[in-house]
Amino acid sequence: MKTLKTCRRTRFAERKSRLFAKGRKTAIHAIAFVMLSAVFLASCSSDDPEGKWDPMIWKAEVPVQATNGVYTVSATGSEITFVCRNYSSPWIENAVSAGEYHYPPREANDYHTITADWFKAEIKGNQLKVTFEDNETAKERPLELTVTAGDIFHTFKFIQYAN
Repeated sequence: MKTLKTCRRTRFAERKSRLFAKGRKTAIHAIAFVMLSAVFLASCSSDDPEGKWDPMIWKAEVPVQATNGVYTVSATGSEITFVCRNYSSPWIENAVSAGEYHYPPREANDYHTITADWFKAEIKGNQLKVTFEDNETAKERPLELTVTAGDIFHTFKFIQYAN
């Protein structure tokens, strides 16, 4: 009889020990979960509204004449290169010249080039190169070129002098 009682006590003690160990692991997991949740929630808070992107910062590689935000291009044509300082791979959205819209050849999955009869715009990485042909007309040619990196847009404005 004593042997049976001892055996029962031993089994009870073993079960109790296993339950305590399991409860300890569960408690450690719960504490770790709470701490990770707190870190996750703290990292999500921001003073900026959701979806707000920093404006694109573009710098010309060489000094370019600009008046009121409009870059001037000589009648003999030119090539101007800009570098985006804070986005690594923007693409071209569209260009507008004298009310006519030009788009990259999206059906060919090319969002980095626009070619028209008198200008070409091309982005490689964070560099935008805009090439202007000679203006042999008697009118100035305006161009608005819009680039994007998702939810942020930047429009370059150019005016090419008449010949």
